[in-house]
Amino acid sequence: MNKETVRNAKNFDEFLAIKYGKIRVEMRDEFEEKAQYFVISKMLKEARKEANTSILSYLKSRQNWSGIKLIILFFILGLTNFGCKKERESIKVTTDEYYVKYIVKSSTAYIQGGKSIYRTAEIASENNSKQSFTFNNATWETIIGPVKKGFNASLKASYNVTAFGGPSRTYINSEIYVSKNNGPFALKASDISTTERFSASTIKYVINY
Repeated sequence: MNKETVRNAKNFDEFLAIKYGKIRVEMRDEFEEKAQYFVISKMLKEARKEANTSILSYLKSRQNWSGIKLIILFFILGLTNFGCKKERESIKVTTDEYYVKYIVKSSTAYIQGGKSIYRTAEIASENNSKQSFTFNNATWETIIGPVKKGFNASLKASYNVTAFGGPSRTYINSEIYVSKNNGPFALKASDISTTERFSASTIKYVINY
């Protein structure tokens, strides 16, 4: 219903015609019937407090029709405001969802058992617990979610090294990306270096947008 049209209504009958249609239209007749029931229930409540007044005779009295129209108007406005309030509440409780992508990129000249030496990635999972992954590929990644605002993402990446000397020609880098409401992933934290090393620094990012 157009609010501007309602404001321009010249009288109550015109207001009802805008919202429910003219008399003898099914939607208007249904409203009139419900409105009568509403008025009767209100009057019965008052009648119990004051006296045993005849509701039917009150309704038949033409001089009371203005008062009845006013009650119906408050009833309609109350329903409209209630609907708007529920809609606002529905919008308010809608929360953003995020997905976190962890990436480890590495390269090494060391071989163990005919394969490149293994790497380990330790991440913060959806329930904020630590989860570890072992791999020997140059690039590794995983996506977790959905998570909520305030989630603390973290990534620690390193080589599983026990019998080697220095990190000759060995590199490892780590990155954290975040996607909001299924949008594109954006880089939020990283430890990228061209220095030879067996481990990257632990990187963290708290989702706060």
